[in-house]
Amino acid sequence: MTVRDVFEIRKTDESELLMHARERLKSFPILKKIYDDEFLANLVRHKNNYDNLLLSWLVIDNPYETGLAYEFLKDIEENLKLFPSQENFRIFKTKLRQWKTVAFEAAITELEFSVEYLKRGYQIELEPNLPNNKKGDFSASKGDIKIFFEVKTIYGEASNEDQTIMNELSDRLMEMSPPFRIGVEIKEKFKPSQAVEVSKYILQKLTKLDRLSFAFPFSFTYPENDDPIAIVEIRSRVPNKEKGYIAGFVYGGGIKVDWKDLRSKIVSGVSQLHPDYPGVIIVKPHGLQVSEFDIKNALYGDLKINIFGEPQPFRSGERVFAKKKNRRLSAVIYYEKRLRKVGYAKKMLIFHNQFAAKRLPEDVFEGENVTQF
Repeated sequence: MTVRDVFEIRKTDESELLMHARERLKSFPILKKIYDDEFLANLVRHKNNYDNLLLSWLVIDNPYETGLAYEFLKDIEENLKLFPSQENFRIFKTKLRQWKTVAFEAAITELEFSVEYLKRGYQIELEPNLPNNKKGDFSASKGDIKIFFEVKTIYGEASNEDQTIMNELSDRLMEMSPPFRIGVEIKEKFKPSQAVEVSKYILQKLTKLDRLSFAFPFSFTYPENDDPIAIVEIRSRVPNKEKGYIAGFVYGGGIKVDWKDLRSKIVSGVSQLHPDYPGVIIVKPHGLQVSEFDIKNALYGDLKINIFGEPQPFRSGERVFAKKKNRRLSAVIYYEKRLRKVGYAKKMLIFHNQFAAKRLPEDVFEGENVTQF
């Protein structure tokens, strides 16, 4: 059986998922050691979790995703070859076994940047000790420069919750019979635990709709006689297909991206930097359209935009770069990475903290597709 998407992962037997994962790892001897049979067996037990990003990379098989998966795994394999010591292997083995999105993405980014600085002649220390008895992500040393790095994946929790709801609804309605083209807008009060009751209600409504004559589009809310948590639009009937029609959803105004998450994630990483050395936080968004404006606003404070020729405050909040706080933070790297069939498209914006206790020279960050502020 071909596993085409996250919905089919849930419907596929664990033994078959295990077979798919083993087959994909055949070309990657280092990753095979990290993702051994015991680990894979545990991973597939979490197949119903939509946040199981690692399992998706290992088992989804369709004309588009398969090529991307091999590129993705090959890149990890090649980077791991540059860390041959047993201790480094142990550290990355632990990090790369974190299968949920935020932790897994952070581990990949940490590996990439460690390798980048290793190639540039820096000595890399993974999980360096900090004075507060904690450990940093990694440090890079060269000559009289030693830099401590911390990686933060920006992944909007509210947006993630909405995506979970929509996935659950899609999974339950994708083979509805008779099939309709529908749209769902979810409201802020909608909780993931309510997806089952809402999907059942939609199916009941569609069954009645098929027997009666309605003009399309036709809308209703859930609940219908109270403050709604979902607005459902039945747009049209569609022809029956072999496995039924996969319902088309729109997010409407339901996606809730909390932009304070960007600022708070950066500030939380400051405590993981060494107080006596320059510190850098790497910010990598996952599934969010973070713009240059967003990162500037988080770092420099309340920016303004022109509305009818007048500057107006936008996205208020405390700045990260300030005279009397976060001074161990020397710079923030905004790292954007998009996987293509022929490799990666990467971009880095480097924001230097003018109030940092220890400033860093620009040549520390020079490279392709790098812009410094």
